[in-house]
Amino acid sequence: MKSFRSDFFIAAAVIVCSLVLLTALSFAISGANFNKPKAILTVDLPTAVGLDRQAEFRYAGAIAGRIRKVQMLTDEQRRNESPGCAIRVLVEVRHELPTLRVGSTASITSDTILSEKYLNLEPGPIDNPTLPPDTILYAKRMASLDQVMTSGKELIDGVNTLLTKNDSAISQAILDLRNVLENLKVIATYGKTFVGTVARKPWRLVWGGPVPRLPTEEQILKSDKPIPAPIPND
Repeated sequence: MKSFRSDFFIAAAVIVCSLVLLTALSFAISGANFNKPKAILTVDLPTAVGLDRQAEFRYAGAIAGRIRKVQMLTDEQRRNESPGCAIRVLVEVRHELPTLRVGSTASITSDTILSEKYLNLEPGPIDNPTLPPDTILYAKRMASLDQVMTSGKELIDGVNTLLTKNDSAISQAILDLRNVLENLKVIATYGKTFVGTVARKPWRLVWGGPVPRLPTEEQILKSDKPIPAPIPND
């Protein structure tokens, strides 16, 4: 009888401890906090894409609380209170915040592409007046990764279409540019030869002297040197 009672108490203790641990784990995962929040902020956003209900709230990048409620604005609220917004987020602030000033704006962001998104509040300029209590804060619209990739694809497609339509014109322009550069190479070669010859012995302009044999245009264009100019050594 005594052994049965001891086994019963041990099993009951194990069950109670398991329930306590399960409860503590549930509260930890859910992010529940029994302390009264220091403030409740209302933030209206154009969209809440990527923002979880338990996402972090940060002030200038520093963790300051968590989101506790995400709700859709009614047509009347969108028309009268927050034009351009569709979602209202209630934020529980768990840390003391500096004075919020006019110009403070929120945005959905993340530290890296793969990390979880959070709601970040950028403070307004220090010289701006203080925001009245219960003021609704507004979030600016941010381009998502999908939107950026879609825009990039549209840009590439547009460039490809433009190149396809103007392929002949582009080919002709490249050919013309090549001809111009070849002519410049020939002119630069002859000019370098003349300047080098005169610079070594300027009196050759009056009395004459040996003149270097200039290469033909074909030889100049086939040369690997940028400016294959021969200069006399005497």
